[in-house]
Amino acid sequence: MKTELRDARTPAAALAGSIVVAAVLLAGCSREPASGPAAAAADDTPAEHALKHTNPQYRCPMHPDVVRDVPGECPICGMALVKVDPATAPQAGASAGAAARGQPIYYRHPHDPNRTSPVPKQDEMGMDYVPVYADAAGPEVRVSPAVINNLGVRSERAAMAAPERRAATVGYVTFDERRMRQVQPRAEGWIEGLAVRSVGETVQVGQLLFTLYSPMLESAQQEYLDARRIGNRDLIEASRERLRALGLEAGTAERLARSGRASGRIPFHAPVGGVVTELAVREGSMVTPDTMVLTITELGSLWVIAEVPESQAAWVRSGTAAELRLPSLPGETLSGRVDYVYPELSMETRTLRARVVLDRPPAGIRPNMLANVTLVGEAGEPAVTVPRSALIRSGSGDRVVVALGEGRFAPRRVVAGPESGDRVVIRQGLAAGESVVVAGQFLLDSEANLRSGLERLTSGDAPPPAEPPGAQAPQEH
Repeated sequence: MKTELRDARTPAAALAGSIVVAAVLLAGCSREPASGPAAAAADDTPAEHALKHTNPQYRCPMHPDVVRDVPGECPICGMALVKVDPATAPQAGASAGAAARGQPIYYRHPHDPNRTSPVPKQDEMGMDYVPVYADAAGPEVRVSPAVINNLGVRSERAAMAAPERRAATVGYVTFDERRMRQVQPRAEGWIEGLAVRSVGETVQVGQLLFTLYSPMLESAQQEYLDARRIGNRDLIEASRERLRALGLEAGTAERLARSGRASGRIPFHAPVGGVVTELAVREGSMVTPDTMVLTITELGSLWVIAEVPESQAAWVRSGTAAELRLPSLPGETLSGRVDYVYPELSMETRTLRARVVLDRPPAGIRPNMLANVTLVGEAGEPAVTVPRSALIRSGSGDRVVVALGEGRFAPRRVVAGPESGDRVVIRQGLAAGESVVVAGQFLLDSEANLRSGLERLTSGDAPPPAEPPGAQAPQEH
């Protein structure tokens, strides 16, 4: 059975040995003249002075776990190893973001997750153990400044603020449906003398639209005349009510009383003035009670239907202020308010429709035009917010890449809240003041996920738990 050698020295003996080494190095340096670098080093602590006498290390900029004592190339990617200055290199297992995220719960070997330690340490090859945090979504990634510059990595601090609720979306102009009137006969017949020939024609109130020849209407008129000749009041009132039920105009009974003759050709006039927006018949067409002949829409107001994204639909309600910009009116901004929010979400676009009413629209606006709509709501409660570009959304949850300083980055799981403009609220997982990567975060997140996957493959086991293995403090196997 293969066994590993352990250091049998007690912690006190190990500490004494470190002090002896530091003393020997200081004694050797004390013989140097106190000028130049020696004079500058006189103010260093023994630990800092001893660190300057250690051999330099060379690391791969893309694979920080690859460490060599001499220059060379990375065996994984072939990149030239970069010299790491011991005086500025981070200590084993140290993390610049530990103060903001809390102390690590334990440290594990970079290639073998089963090898853990309660304190920072290095393995027999000089590799640093990786700190594990309770809120970390993956292992840390260390990147050299040159690679950070080449990748264009930028970070920004999370801020505590009351987010302004703004939703920038698109909409379209349509007719005011409350001003639409349909003309539809209530008896069978044939269209004669159609005065309106195409959609878009303007009609005035009372203008003749078409004439309907209907034997049924002629029979109803004759019944009214017969009832008048008989003189039965009940019969007269019943026949007059039938004329109204068949959709004849209010003055039809008086006209029949004056003329004394029934006619099978009934004129239909425009009930309102406006524009013909729908025409379903032609000259000579036969109509039935379920046939819609034409639709007239009154002019004077228009609707703008805004498509609100699902992520920003929670705070949009009736009365929300709206700013409208249309390509037909460059440089102009129209103000309005949401009149109605539709109760259901569109399955195709995953958006919620909000209606903005323009009572007196400018002359340059026409139905079916596109509009850029900005909805502005009341500010919410103060919360931690980050740029929307910093959030990485996935099916398993949301996360951000936290910049820990000194070239260290770590993905972290977060609970994202509502979006507002170009910022998004973070409900859990991030504190105000922490730096998150807003550009290049996908490359860093992919590198962390790749390293985590390789560790699981090499270990052959499931990923390490969020807490150290075992009830006691984790020990190295």
